Amino acid sequence: MGDPLKAALRIRRIPLAVVTEVRYEPPTGRRRGSIRLVVVPGTDPLRPLLRRTEPGPDSDPDTLVISHAHAVQAATFAEMLRARLTAAGPAVGADDAPWIESGVLPIEVSGSDGRVSFDGTTVGLRFGRLASPEKRRTGRRDLPLEAIADVRVEHPGFTGWLHFALAGTPVADPGSPRTDLNTLVLNADRSESYAILGAAVLAGVHRTATRVHAELLAPCQPSPSSSDDIRPERRDSRTPTQSGSRSPSWAEPTPVGSGLAPADRPRSVSRKERRAAARATKDYAKALVVWEREQRLLDELVAAARRIGKASRGATHDLFILKANETVLWTGRTSLVEPRRRPGHYSGGSSGVRLGIAKGVSVRVGASSRHYTPGPEVQTPVDRGTAMVTTQRVVFKGPHASREWAFPKLLGVESATDGKSVLLPVSNRQKVSGLLLGDLAEECAAFLALGLAVLEHGPSTVTAECMAAAERHRGERPSPPSPSGAQTE
Repeated sequence: MGDPLKAALRIRRIPLAVVTEVRYEPPTGRRRGSIRLVVVPGTDPLRPLLRRTEPGPDSDPDTLVISHAHAVQAATFAEMLRARLTAAGPAVGADDAPWIESGVLPIEVSGSDGRVSFDGTTVGLRFGRLASPEKRRTGRRDLPLEAIADVRVEHPGFTGWLHFALAGTPVADPGSPRTDLNTLVLNADRSESYAILGAAVLAGVHRTATRVHAELLAPCQPSPSSSDDIRPERRDSRTPTQSGSRSPSWAEPTPVGSGLAPADRPRSVSRKERRAAARATKDYAKALVVWEREQRLLDELVAAARRIGKASRGATHDLFILKANETVLWTGRTSLVEPRRRPGHYSGGSSGVRLGIAKGVSVRVGASSRHYTPGPEVQTPVDRGTAMVTTQRVVFKGPHASREWAFPKLLGVESATDGKSVLLPVSNRQKVSGLLLGDLAEECAAFLALGLAVLEHGPSTVTAECMAAAERHRGERPSPPSPSGAQTE
């Protein structure tokens, strides 16, 4: 079985103009290889909408997993693609680059209160019998592409939502998703098809000259260069004449310095200043990605804290039966690790002497000692399954083993040196076991800390603290660098 996201995605169109690097890892041993395309930040509307912005190779939309049988073809393809990138020159800036397109139109996604579809020009919302009275009275709602400014997603745990922010209105999360006419309430969906639809809408909005996320899509504009410092510029192959469309006059940029006297025009920027501006833009993009990942985790913690107390006794979640007053905070695919002893070895020898009786015949006289030294105990993965963190415990369930770590019996939380596993010693078991989480370690540790804090301080206090932390972090958003051509003589 393939990855659900890639199966729902089907097609991913990445223009060569936005590719900055081709990373190829050949398959070795039992490990499969991969080819990943690194693109210009701000040109991919799908990745910011995914639950995990940096998934593993099997789930990464820009990564192709390579088997041993196709290793030679993959290496040849990677070299050919690198040669094309070198011949084409440096990648275009995010402001001039085309966006990556995802999915096959038309796209339709079902939710708990209706459906949403997108055919390339119109977003159609159809609300069913489980929708609120306000939505049922609307019936069907069509939003033209020109009327949409942004797409917001709340990933479903039990439920989530997909919101379309209209142009001319403040871009913010819906106040009440169940009554907001531009919002579809979502069910749990492993394929994240709602994110694919949202990315297709954002790509369409970008084609209509509406700028979304301007701080990512509009880095420093290049300033006019001197006559002795002219470099070939890489352009997108899809020009207006080829596509049959032309941007309106109000969408075309005004030439820098037009209408100014020669003395008032900005001076030409040197190559050193342009390189400094490019480094500043790159550092800003990296800092923004980190900030968005941390902010998304804080928002998920706030959403999880608000759900506390809404589950009833006997409810089920992914085949887990919940206890009274228990709320699920996080679930994920992990491995169970337990101590297993490695093979030992024998050591020691004889302390006697050998006596010759006849030619070719001898006998050993004296003591002989030899003892067995057992191997060390090492935390070893013993099963692969699903882990769940709630307000009362941590549970693992796999095809061969199941474990439960109740918070009242928990003696502590220990992180491995590699940062990819968590050990959970409890008072009712002598040996220490835990979870091998990999890239999910940081996320799981945050929700585990949330569950322990709820047990100690109560849900209302923890919810208020999470909201305050998310609001503080929202105010620490990195600032975009200043344009390189802003200096004047």
